[in-house]
Amino acid sequence: MRLLRLFHGDNCQDAFVCYLHRGKEGETLVDGKGKAIYAGLPTHSLPKDEALFMIVSRGDGADVGHYLSFGDGAPLLLVTQVEEKEEGTFTALEVVMDGFVALSSPCHWWFPITAGVLTVSDKGSRGERIDTAGPALAKLLPRIGARAIERAIVPDEIEEITSVLREWSSGSKVDLILVTGGTGLSPRDVTPEALMSVGDRVVPGLGEYMRWATSLSAPRSILSRGIAVTKDKSLIMALPGSEKGATECFKVLMPVLRHAVEILSGRGGECAHGHR
Repeated sequence: MRLLRLFHGDNCQDAFVCYLHRGKEGETLVDGKGKAIYAGLPTHSLPKDEALFMIVSRGDGADVGHYLSFGDGAPLLLVTQVEEKEEGTFTALEVVMDGFVALSSPCHWWFPITAGVLTVSDKGSRGERIDTAGPALAKLLPRIGARAIERAIVPDEIEEITSVLREWSSGSKVDLILVTGGTGLSPRDVTPEALMSVGDRVVPGLGEYMRWATSLSAPRSILSRGIAVTKDKSLIMALPGSEKGATECFKVLMPVLRHAVEILSGRGGECAHGHR
């Protein structure tokens, strides 16, 4: 799928490239100006609204809650509404990630990934420490077209960790579960054991790559016991407990996580096959 046309409805002019971004209040901007953004299929005429119309080659998958992705380092847009106009059907979009789009750019419709973020911390569960890793991970999820529908904090107890993991993965309720904390070498660090007791299969490459990629700047990261397993159609990952460690590990895996969820959930054929 490709971007075929960029059309400014307010001045009836075509553009070759546009910068799509968010303002201080989170509002959608086009080249620094507040303007609505719509996507649609080729049509004989386009609305004269004060909006940017992006004409794409495929419309299947453009449902509310889905995403329009232009790839790594490029904009990611969320479908907020499907509108019927005199000239045709258009999907209203809001900017999730900033970036430039240009004519003929490849793009993909993404289904939304449901995610859960579980923080494992004795002190956090008792309210003695503020959890920053969990919220930071939840903030990164939209970059792969995901949103956190579940959040929880539990102590470093295998039974409590596994109870949450089984609940969230039951019936494929959550596609991706991120567990932060409890991956070290201390006697209370039991998160990997909890994942192993719940999971159907281990995905060794994810843990291996996390350690390798982060060890280049932080050699001690090779001591982390972060792993990934599958449970039915859910992918469960154990990440470090610090905000820095958790977010760094998540970022290095971002290019493959969406593809992993697509394959595991059986939705690899939905919308598109593009990954980051």
